[in-house]
Amino acid sequence: MILRNKNSYPKICFKIIEQLKEKLPNYLTYHSMDHIIDVANVCNDYIEYYDIPEEMAKLMRIAAICHDYGYIESSLDHEERSIVAIKPFLTPILTSKEVEIVNGMIRATKVPQEPKTFYEEILADADLDYLGRKDYDEISAKLFNEYLHFDIVSNKIEWLDLQIWFLENHKFHTDFAKKNRQKLKFQNIKELKTHRLAAKLK
Repeated sequence: MILRNKNSYPKICFKIIEQLKEKLPNYLTYHSMDHIIDVANVCNDYIEYYDIPEEMAKLMRIAAICHDYGYIESSLDHEERSIVAIKPFLTPILTSKEVEIVNGMIRATKVPQEPKTFYEEILADADLDYLGRKDYDEISAKLFNEYLHFDIVSNKIEWLDLQIWFLENHKFHTDFAKKNRQKLKFQNIKELKTHRLAAKLK
């Protein structure tokens, strides 16, 4: 697996990031640059943990920064929109096989997640890494505001119900996530249920 033009790799990444900064709508309080950079940083943790070869690591980083590119156009089927939109960026520097690997990793972030390869499992877990972290409340508050914008929920109780259901039905795929995120995710579910009970008693 060889990148056609290794020198073009960082330039393309920076160009995609600049496009995202310029074009992502402001109402995307969760699917924002903060989230994209977070996923890329988490992927770096996986790359180090599993000692992933550099060429594959580059494809993972590309997938990480591109996985929500489709939100520039629409939240609907944004994974497929991302794949179509980034193709002109990738075809000059990647082989068709490498593009398909990137596409697979992007598709693996679609909920419900159904990753088919180890690297797709990494992208899937990196995308939802915050579910098992201490900053869950802070990040989920951003998603709540975004859901209000899209009328996915209309109040805090609906939000809590949705989050409890989502976290209980979600599963991590990699050993890294199971080891480092599972325990705190269960604690976050417990706290959500406490908040839900308190809201019900009001």
